[in-house]
Amino acid sequence: MNTKGEVLIQVQNLQKSFDGNVVLDGISTEIHKGEVVAIIGPSGSGKSTFLRSLNLMEEPTGGKILFENVDITDPKVDINRHRQKIGMVFQQFNLFPNMTVKENIMLAPVKLKLMSQSEASKKADELLARVGLPEKADTYPEMLSGGQKQRVAIARAMINHPSIILADEPTGNLDRKNSGEIMALLKLSNKRYHQTVVLITHDEKIALEADRIILIEDGKIVSQGKNSPGPKSCSDNKNIPDGKAVPDRKNAPGRSAEGGNAL
Repeated sequence: MNTKGEVLIQVQNLQKSFDGNVVLDGISTEIHKGEVVAIIGPSGSGKSTFLRSLNLMEEPTGGKILFENVDITDPKVDINRHRQKIGMVFQQFNLFPNMTVKENIMLAPVKLKLMSQSEASKKADELLARVGLPEKADTYPEMLSGGQKQRVAIARAMINHPSIILADEPTGNLDRKNSGEIMALLKLSNKRYHQTVVLITHDEKIALEADRIILIEDGKIVSQGKNSPGPKSCSDNKNIPDGKAVPDRKNAPGRSAEGGNAL
């Protein structure tokens, strides 16, 4: 188990079923403060369902999730208060097309009354500069490339300075160049701003940049372990837990959770 920092999230015997179909089958693990964790596994194995359960976007049917020592699966807990500390990045970007880039970033903190309009505006400008898009503040999403949209989505996820960023295949729709840039942004947030990052990927090169890799198959954690230090090559599988390469999405059964089914 990674001991980079104290435990931020503890998952205990997590279970999830859809219409009798078991998607998560007793997952237990810990996410430590300050680490970057890559979740890998075939399509349909439960990766997205697990990630979305960490902020209760998917409500578990069993088990516990302790975030900062609070069981957020307890119905008495104000989950929205804890979600303010959890940023979410989606594969499909999920930007509002009728809003400018800056308005997309500002929306949540203003609507939830976490920031004033002027505070959110200033923070959005800072974040756009951080992700390299200061000139795109008044641009609408349809005018952006895929890589630019994902940069905006990351800026939106970071506006409340969350303790952790959950990223569901953030590079899944991007080419190699843009994928590398998005991963560099996430690692910058991790190192400079001490934000924990948990991401799903099918890209072995991306996975090998994480501190730790969790392999999920058939709703269970099959293996998890730290990446070895030193150069990381896309053709070198020795850093993958149990020597297993990242499954190729083209050859894996199932389809993306963005379509609504459980992955």
